[in-house]
Amino acid sequence: MTTPRSPLPAAYWRQWSASAVSNVGDGMNTAAMPLLAYSLTDDTRILALVSFAAMIPWFVLALPVGVYVDRLDRRQLMVSANCLRAVLFSIVAITAATGTLGIGLLLVLLLVVGCCEVVFDSSAQAFLPAIVPAEQLPRANGILFATEVIGNGFVGLPFGAWLWVAAVGIPFGVNAAALALGAALVASIRDHSDRDLSTDVVDHERFVSQLQTGLRWLMQHRLLRTLAVLLGVTNMAHQMGMALLVKFAAEELGVGPSGFGILLALMSIGSIIGGFAGDRIARLLGERQALLLAYVTFAVCMVGFGLAPHAAVLAGFAVIEGIAGTVWNVITVSMRQRVIPTELFGRVNSAYRWIGTGSIALGALIGGQIAYWGGLRAPFLVGAGATALALAVAGRRLSSELRQLERVPAPPSMT
Repeated sequence: MTTPRSPLPAAYWRQWSASAVSNVGDGMNTAAMPLLAYSLTDDTRILALVSFAAMIPWFVLALPVGVYVDRLDRRQLMVSANCLRAVLFSIVAITAATGTLGIGLLLVLLLVVGCCEVVFDSSAQAFLPAIVPAEQLPRANGILFATEVIGNGFVGLPFGAWLWVAAVGIPFGVNAAALALGAALVASIRDHSDRDLSTDVVDHERFVSQLQTGLRWLMQHRLLRTLAVLLGVTNMAHQMGMALLVKFAAEELGVGPSGFGILLALMSIGSIIGGFAGDRIARLLGERQALLLAYVTFAVCMVGFGLAPHAAVLAGFAVIEGIAGTVWNVITVSMRQRVIPTELFGRVNSAYRWIGTGSIALGALIGGQIAYWGGLRAPFLVGAGATALALAVAGRRLSSELRQLERVPAPPSMT
């Protein structure tokens, strides 16, 4: 039997390479995009719309995209989504460099980019089990998460901010090139077992029935349902403040554009640690203890963000939160990949992410209003309260369900 420390397949390393390249460009965008938006408006309500436009596709499209992830070739979906994103970021680069970009156009472009991200991310998580053995998924996911943070954090974030200061369009042009290269690397993956279900299961169901199947399966799996709701609450709460981080850093912490990229890079250290050590932490503490501790950490760190007197303190809390967040992701993503039937994975996983990720857009809108009326620190503190309340309500249930995970089989495939 293959052990968890056996070499990962060659196909995995092709996907890893594509992820590494794309994440460098994404990191540049993560730093440069808020700076670009802040240069166009300083109204907290409009700044919040930038995050809203990028994340609302998760709420609108996550469920129907899940159907197509189960219907179509997942590798091809990933390639197409990255190619379109490359075109869109080329438009951002050109219009930003020529001074013809307005906040309205930026919001529209980010909305379409967000749609592409739903397709790519949903396909990528469904594609991984086709190229990696089940027992190696925690390690494979951990390496992917760590690589994502390294590419975004220590390479992309500082360079994105510095390049934006040097020439506003450059980071977005580099991101476009990175996404195109990532698409080419994914297209080169041939040795995978992903298959087309369009003539097998999916064509015998109507589209609405397929959506209902994914939702029904998730609702009947008590553990995944609880995890999805808890994730949705903390993601919404976290985004209340983070949607305005560029303004918070500038006006409350005195951080300029170049320093903003460094701050983001420092904040990512914890996610790197969690990515490399997430599966080890889960084995050391046990999945139940690790997940509960991670959620407590989310609430505590949001309080730290809201009360931080200067950037170093905020970065320190972000390191702790990053470790907790990546441990949570490594455990829960691997858990979904283990228990969801392959032929339903796209639909069920998209239903999960619809609940867990779609709430981010709502959090951005709420945070913009809270900051407008209560100041830039208020959204972090309100978010901490919401996270703590969610754990108080659902923590005991989550603990009980995690204890039963190995004794209770997953619901059968509903096909």
